[in-house]
Amino acid sequence: MSEKTLQATPKRRQDARKKGQVLKSQEMVSAFMLLGYIALLKYWLPTMLTKMGGLFSYVYSLPNDWSLQSVPTLMINVIWVGIQIVGPVFIVGTLIAIASNYLQVRSLFTFETIKPQFSRISLVNGAKRMFGVKAWVELAKSLLKVILIGYFLYASIRDNLQVYPALQQLSVAQAAMFIGQALLSLAWKISISFVFIAVIDFLYQWWDYEKNLRMSHEEMKQEYKQTEGNPQLKSEIKRKQRAMSMSRMMQDLKKADVVVTNPTHFAVALCYNAKENPAPFIVAKGADEVAFRIREHAKEYGIIILENKPLARALYAQVEIGQAVPADLYKAVAEVLAFVYRLKKKRPIA
Repeated sequence: MSEKTLQATPKRRQDARKKGQVLKSQEMVSAFMLLGYIALLKYWLPTMLTKMGGLFSYVYSLPNDWSLQSVPTLMINVIWVGIQIVGPVFIVGTLIAIASNYLQVRSLFTFETIKPQFSRISLVNGAKRMFGVKAWVELAKSLLKVILIGYFLYASIRDNLQVYPALQQLSVAQAAMFIGQALLSLAWKISISFVFIAVIDFLYQWWDYEKNLRMSHEEMKQEYKQTEGNPQLKSEIKRKQRAMSMSRMMQDLKKADVVVTNPTHFAVALCYNAKENPAPFIVAKGADEVAFRIREHAKEYGIIILENKPLARALYAQVEIGQAVPADLYKAVAEVLAFVYRLKKKRPIA
């Protein structure tokens, strides 16, 4: 019974989300940020180098005599060029981080993850984290990254091994451009491989997330009690409500003029009092066991019991307790009441 084999309920997922327990792969965030940076550098690097070259030319062209007026201007220009160079990198990184986190977690704000928890400093829990499945998974990811980086670095050097000696015959700018393109190609391959690692990590995180949310039969019962209430308590409340309703109906039965029966399956008690209601109305009704109790109480109260199967069925099906008899049953009810009044030598109240 204690084994957690049941899928998590929506309430369990909602409670876990409030506590900050969500499906998220940090590898996915890192991989897309690296991929975004590489894509940005591929198109933004020439502009960065141009701006940096312009900045150096501007600094070298300044006169050697510094003054209180020239230093602030120099600092403002240097900071502005630095913002132009670094700004796009910062903006792209921030947008990718926000987007990748939002796609996984959506909007979530909670303080549960930063609350102090004694379980985090527990030696037992620490040992489980160090030697548990997650630790081995993290180790496997790190080793896989090192292997991929080493392989792509080896492949890049192997493919360009015949080219590197010829670089000494090129100018510094040409050699730098070739090396830059080689490094950019290497970084692009590494970032693509990291995306595949992130996909695998996301699948693992999904499996681990679902496993941690699984519920036992006992937890399912407890949640049902919290949301729907204790079934035994609700059953007891309904039983008491039915008993109170039955007791009240049997008390109102004293006002009835006649009880129309099926004869055994249905029993309907009718009352007519012109001062209270212009039409006859139902004071009690029931089927089977309740019908039997109505008949027994009617005998005890001295109320006349008449057998009229069609009328008993119609009244039981169409009219609720306290409601007046519908117009289409006036004639049949009037005949029954007239018979009762003649039988008891009683006249209706004017």
